[in-house]
Amino acid sequence: MKAIILILCSLLITPAWANTYVVGDQMETLKLQDQYEADYAIDSSIQQVLFSRSMDGGTIIQTALDEQPELYNEGDLAYVADVSGMPSLIARFVAIPQFKKFSYRVALDRDGEITKALPTQEDQATLIQISDNKITRISYFYSAESLLEALK
Repeated sequence: MKAIILILCSLLITPAWANTYVVGDQMETLKLQDQYEADYAIDSSIQQVLFSRSMDGGTIIQTALDEQPELYNEGDLAYVADVSGMPSLIARFVAIPQFKKFSYRVALDRDGEITKALPTQEDQATLIQISDNKITRISYFYSAESLLEALK
């Protein structure tokens, strides 16, 4: 009986893992809106995607980009934030106005569906490196300093 339960549980859990991008996968174009509600496509022109699903991960990315904004201006880097975990009032009246203060665009996933396949680790920033829409590397960062080192 324990074996049957174990098998059933693993069948239920496996699809969640299978839907997360890994190195070697083709990354689909992400069609989102930025903090100003303008359309923003993360497509084949992008070679690096910074991704956060948590406030801590977002702070790491923001600190890095504030310290060296020229990294973002090269045109091959995109910042994507999943804000679906925030209560809608907090997102609307606190987070999104804060994003509008940034000198760079942030692609926002307000419902979590579009970015659900992007890999993440709790309270870390994710850097996804891409070549011809193929994921070549996925890295996670606890600090802005280590993220900046990887972006150079």
